[in-house]
Amino acid sequence: MKYTIQAGVSPKKIYPSTLRLGGSNPQGDELSFTNYYMELNGKPYFAICGEFHYSRYPEADWESEIRKLKLSGINVVATYIFWNHHEELEGEFEWAGNRNLRRFVELCRENGLYVILRVGPFCHGEVKNGGLPDWLFGREFAVRSNDEGYLKYVNRLFREIGNQSDGQMFKDGGPVIGIQLENELNAAAALWEETAKQGDEYLSGGASGEAGSEHMRLLKKVAVDSGLIAPIYTSTGWGEAPFLEDEVLPLYGGYAYTPWSISDPNQVQKPTPEYVFVNFHDDKAPGGEFNPPYARTKYPFACCEMGGGMQTWYLSRFQVEPESVIAMTLMKLAGGCNFIGYYMFHGGTNPVGRTGYLNESTTPKLTYDFQAPIGEFGQIRESNHLLRPLHYFLRRFADRLAPLATVLPEGAEAVTPEDAHTLRYAVRTDGKSGFLFVNNYQDHVEMDTHEEVVFTVELGEETLSFPQRSKLTVQPKASFLLPFNFALDGLNLKSATAQPVTVVESEEAATYFFSMPEGVDGEFQIDAAAGILDVTADAGDVAENGGYNVLIPHDQSSMIVIRRDEAREVRIYAMSAREAAALWELEENGQNRIIFSPAPPVQTPDGMEFISPGHHAFTFREYTGGAEAATQWNTPQADAKVSARTEGLFQAYEVQVPQKEVAVTLRRIQDHKVVLQLPEDVLESTEEVLLSIDYTGNVGYAFAAGQLFHDHFYNGLPWEIGLSRFREVLRRGEIVLETTPRRTGAVKLAGDAAMAVEKVFEGEAVAVFHSVTASPVYRIALRR
Repeated sequence: MKYTIQAGVSPKKIYPSTLRLGGSNPQGDELSFTNYYMELNGKPYFAICGEFHYSRYPEADWESEIRKLKLSGINVVATYIFWNHHEELEGEFEWAGNRNLRRFVELCRENGLYVILRVGPFCHGEVKNGGLPDWLFGREFAVRSNDEGYLKYVNRLFREIGNQSDGQMFKDGGPVIGIQLENELNAAAALWEETAKQGDEYLSGGASGEAGSEHMRLLKKVAVDSGLIAPIYTSTGWGEAPFLEDEVLPLYGGYAYTPWSISDPNQVQKPTPEYVFVNFHDDKAPGGEFNPPYARTKYPFACCEMGGGMQTWYLSRFQVEPESVIAMTLMKLAGGCNFIGYYMFHGGTNPVGRTGYLNESTTPKLTYDFQAPIGEFGQIRESNHLLRPLHYFLRRFADRLAPLATVLPEGAEAVTPEDAHTLRYAVRTDGKSGFLFVNNYQDHVEMDTHEEVVFTVELGEETLSFPQRSKLTVQPKASFLLPFNFALDGLNLKSATAQPVTVVESEEAATYFFSMPEGVDGEFQIDAAAGILDVTADAGDVAENGGYNVLIPHDQSSMIVIRRDEAREVRIYAMSAREAAALWELEENGQNRIIFSPAPPVQTPDGMEFISPGHHAFTFREYTGGAEAATQWNTPQADAKVSARTEGLFQAYEVQVPQKEVAVTLRRIQDHKVVLQLPEDVLESTEEVLLSIDYTGNVGYAFAAGQLFHDHFYNGLPWEIGLSRFREVLRRGEIVLETTPRRTGAVKLAGDAAMAVEKVFEGEAVAVFHSVTASPVYRIALRR
């Protein structure tokens, strides 16, 4: 079927923003804003923010996890500073160990990442009281108000944060580029955790109207007076939250899974509007929850909370589909978003406080895995593999995408979230070149398959139709972007049914990496140009039709080579979706390097380390471009081996360490209660041991010596526990796993109950552990 979009528009009007934000650092770098995007040193800068809460993760592992964030394409780390994690008891601040904010920020700087501090005072984040300490209540003042009594405590908190982050602000050469003030003021509250019937009573949502704006003004003043001076101040913009015009950048987001919409009488979530194309810079377009009190063309549309996953809630036990995360990112980009942020990008574990558990009671007491792209124990999830190539594209080609306007096809405004039949697409363009966005994902809806799709993009001076020689099928859950009139080192890629990822440049060649969507053949239409000698592909077919049409089967990867007279080669490496999911881009001394590895790497000052879950032997490839001096990797580990071989323009390396078997003895006390016994040396010679617990139940609990050390809300996925952070727990001996029944049926009141009300359950109740396995996670260091 043919789909047409009129894209012959004038270039987007871009001018300096009225935001009184921005600043420079001693190194000479300068941040600024236009009305459409952020700039670094006068050029478009695409912020890719990943939320990671330092106080929910062991300090000893911060650096490794920060490096994982960076290799995932994240360039800005956002983190909440939970007040009750630092001042649980009044007047007793804790900033050591897992609460060492300064050390966390320093590690971000050392690894080349910017930081946004979300200082609250109210944060939410599924933390008890939204992060406000228990002792703050029962006072004469109202929290989240302009009362002097409340602001006195806020002033003290902000001074503490200012002291801990002193010297780390951007103006001082540090990484902190942003300060978020409050969170969801007048838009959301948190549970009042001290009452008997939790879930029904909520804290105040805070000041509203003029009082709300004044509250934000006071918070900003207190932050500045406390040394929290950054080029960017932000606040959450949804829910008509108050903000400071021209002083604070309002941030938005969206979630595919909304457990707050689920209740006992309403167990079914409705599809969200997050997957219907919207032009976020069009004042006349319907915006749903995006209904700002300012002209939409005034500020960049920026996000801080796109759902990288979602924490399971007691009444909402969903499994986050990895496709939901990448599709949401593409939808935001298509609508004109040039600043993206994920909540969460990295999961964690709630600390246990001196007064008890510090989580919100709707969620587990301890786990905050969030089904995030990087899990609670550092697991690299499928959503990460889908997102990375897109993040690399945004980092490498920000200057091409950021200035482009959004164009929707005729009738796009009529598409509803429940519509499973209409193919959704949009364009970002300057009227001459750009990107076509395609989305066939919708949460809580089974979408149709669209076969033999042809797109026609009508520009001001030409009309492009693609594909020309292949058949494009858009599968359910698919989402991708396709370029048109994309510059390739002096050549023009007229169109492609593959997504650009990154480019590696050398004196010999400019090599562009493209990812083919699952099931879609890569068709590359290249304009004829003077100086082209020949076009070849090591897999696929090359046809001349006034230019060159190269067709690559979707299940193969192929190198397309364009030889030119008196110019370096242009190479296009068309990757299958499977190979693209294994691509990692490293940066070293200003030069990017591409490797393909099934084992996630982390970059180190003198090489890299692979963190391999369950596999003691694997092969990775590095793109060398045919250079004679390929990297000679070796390993300082006496028990590790690495060997190399040349494969055309790549160098392949085989890595191996001795295999470790982890025996788990399971002793069943009852179906719902088992005891695990592990070897005393279970953590020797491995980075981690990951327990995978297959069970059916309601809530899972893990105990050692009678102390709860982990928990899980059953949602059908295996319950995972990384053991390395629980060494002290393991010294106590046996681990006891217990689960409560998962019930399907109804609860009734017994009619003959005497004094105490007796509840009688009628239906099926299941609580059983099926199996437990333990897999080693190997860390293998490579050096040059």
